[in-house]
Amino acid sequence: VSPTLAEAKKGGSGGGGGGGPSEEGTTLEGIQSYVLSLFESDEASKEEVEKAIEDAVDGGDADGANASEEPKRVTIVHDPELLEDLPVMSFGEVQKHNGLKNKDRLLVSYDGIVYDVTEFAASHPGGKDLLLTAAGMDLEHFFSNYTVHSQTEKAAGWLAPLAVGKLTPEDAARARELSTPGAHIAKRGELLRSARRRVILVAATLPAWMTVRSFVRVVGWFVPSLGRLLAWALPVTVPGLTPGSEPLTRKNKKTGNAQDVEFEGTVAVIGGGIAGCGAAWALKKSGYRVTLFEARENLGGNARTFEWDFSEYGVPKEAPAPEEEQMPDSVRSCVSVTAWPAMFYKNYTCLLDNLGIETVHQPLSWFLNSKVPGKEGTLWGADPERYEGSLRNVFARDFSRYDKVVRFSRAVTDTFTLKFMPWRWNDTPSMYDTHTGLGLLNPLTVVPLYSLFKAIGGTDQWWDIIFTPYYTASFLVDELRPFPAVFGPLIEAQIPLLPNDSNTWKGSSSRRGETDCNITTCVTWKDAGNGIREVFRKLTSGVDLRIGTRVRSVEILPDGRKRVHDENDGYVDVDRVVFACPANAVGNMYPAHSKLTETILSTPVYADDHHPHSGHMHAVMHSDGSVIQEDVRDECLKRASNYVEVTRLSDGTLNIENQYNFGVQTPGPGVYDLPLDKKPVMLISHALGEGKSIDPSLVRGTGNHARAHPLYSGWNVMAQLSLRLVQGRDGVYYCSNWTTPGNCHDMSLLSGLVCAHAIGAEYPFPEEREARKDFNRLRDLMGI
Repeated sequence: VSPTLAEAKKGGSGGGGGGGPSEEGTTLEGIQSYVLSLFESDEASKEEVEKAIEDAVDGGDADGANASEEPKRVTIVHDPELLEDLPVMSFGEVQKHNGLKNKDRLLVSYDGIVYDVTEFAASHPGGKDLLLTAAGMDLEHFFSNYTVHSQTEKAAGWLAPLAVGKLTPEDAARARELSTPGAHIAKRGELLRSARRRVILVAATLPAWMTVRSFVRVVGWFVPSLGRLLAWALPVTVPGLTPGSEPLTRKNKKTGNAQDVEFEGTVAVIGGGIAGCGAAWALKKSGYRVTLFEARENLGGNARTFEWDFSEYGVPKEAPAPEEEQMPDSVRSCVSVTAWPAMFYKNYTCLLDNLGIETVHQPLSWFLNSKVPGKEGTLWGADPERYEGSLRNVFARDFSRYDKVVRFSRAVTDTFTLKFMPWRWNDTPSMYDTHTGLGLLNPLTVVPLYSLFKAIGGTDQWWDIIFTPYYTASFLVDELRPFPAVFGPLIEAQIPLLPNDSNTWKGSSSRRGETDCNITTCVTWKDAGNGIREVFRKLTSGVDLRIGTRVRSVEILPDGRKRVHDENDGYVDVDRVVFACPANAVGNMYPAHSKLTETILSTPVYADDHHPHSGHMHAVMHSDGSVIQEDVRDECLKRASNYVEVTRLSDGTLNIENQYNFGVQTPGPGVYDLPLDKKPVMLISHALGEGKSIDPSLVRGTGNHARAHPLYSGWNVMAQLSLRLVQGRDGVYYCSNWTTPGNCHDMSLLSGLVCAHAIGAEYPFPEEREARKDFNRLRDLMGI
């Protein structure tokens, strides 16, 4: 069916029996009608064929309809005669050209064919560094773990003409065998070490550059022309004085009157996540003309949605009406950004109020199940009770030590940030104030929480069995040892391991039994996945949207304007550009960037740099409740938002399995309150333990989190603080999760608002005093 289907999708002849589908055949219904006609003599039922076609057409991940169990594979088609003429090469030759010692040529292999990607490296959409990581290896592992390559035919199309040789079957097998996740991590580590040596020098000179910038700004205040001249001569940006960093004025070119606006400043935003859409919204709201590019087919960035089939049960009456493109009889959940603490997400809360998006309480309740020999037990995160079999008994001394570390971190941070001073007495809790007062001198901004915990006798077992698994569910990373101690009190206030009456509730529930508990700090969209889709629709209203369009390059024109070229050979000329995409993707799109910028962009570390093959990078959406331990299954399906299971693998390492239960995490549409027999099992699995499997017939879709989550590490903080030295240079700005000290929806949104404000947009919530404080705090951290 595959070639026939491909032709049918294109509206071609399709081969087989007769002509292809008519004009309407480009829709799914037309394809089905056409291909079904080829099966008239087949024993397969109409329903079976329809299902097969839908799986073949959809075959995607979250943000699409139900997907097939296995991700699609990258298939590169070659002319047989070309393959015949290719010279036989050894894999040893491929390994020599790995981008480390021998940089004059970059070779990779895939399915036994050798490709020369030397020239392509400069235009690789994921950035040159990631392609350098793959150089000298086979691409099978990379395509399996970075599934974006298989979602379109672009990767195959780019590689096909780059074939320069072929491997023997033995060498092809050896190439796959040697190109392992371990080899990937080792190679990526070498590249990161090189970048880190350079960024240390940048960070070490940061105080000096900040002093110089302040001096030039003072000069510019008194003698603007001299300030601009000095700023032009410096290799770093002086906000407001370096060419391109000054705010765009929106005065009428003819009258010069700011109230009689004819000229609109033009801005291109590259990236359609919450940072990019937030920047576009603020700019549009202030009168700028904005073009937004998003390479994917949907806005949202890391905030992805999935549709759960309720056809067997009936959609709850509280659920919003299905949208036009939504699967009928389904409930849409947001399956990555699921909830947030409103008291800390002040600007995102203001945004939702401004857009008219309703929220409801999100009843989060983690259940942790340790099967590690000698440390067996369970734990409800929102329940402080030390019941029989509780891990709070198994690790009683470690929990006490962790409590002391959190208290110590809070006291030290409060002292350095001067919270005892009168002008701070009325401040509400904030994620952004750790640098205020004398906060930059606080050693806990770089000292890991793990180091403090170990220093007072905490055990590695508690860290590996309790802390890391518990927060892996939030951060989707299983390496939390670099987590700075200054953030310890913040996560404890939001998702506590030490619950108290201020952040949790425990009691009886008519629908969940005599014992129930959940965290009280978080809310979510009332309309769940439809709610977050509505957020992005409203943010981009009136914006020139270029969805499914990748930016190829950004060129600086002689007059200082920027020309943004897309992959379809189109372009747009703008006054300012905002990159709101992963750090690694920026360099190739913006070839004119400086060496200083290159150093900063090469430094950020993402979760997949440590664990590219980990189950925490790959998700399976399914309805197989058997993955949860039988004796706690019904209780967890009924009231646990997350089921986390820790086991020791046969190789001696620990595995952290995460089950996200959207039967609980979808409260707005009424799913949370439904009995188990009135709704499907709605699980998303990461990193199944040994011996476990999911019934293929119950798999509903797949997801991938590559390049989505920067690690909480000192290296990323160095890059984030150093980024101020290049923000605004030549009218180019950077916002996204990697440009902030953390990795959350509110910080990403604020980074976009900060960049928009630097360009000239007004802060959108001037009456919200506490939200504005956070905005100014992040402006200070970003240095713009």
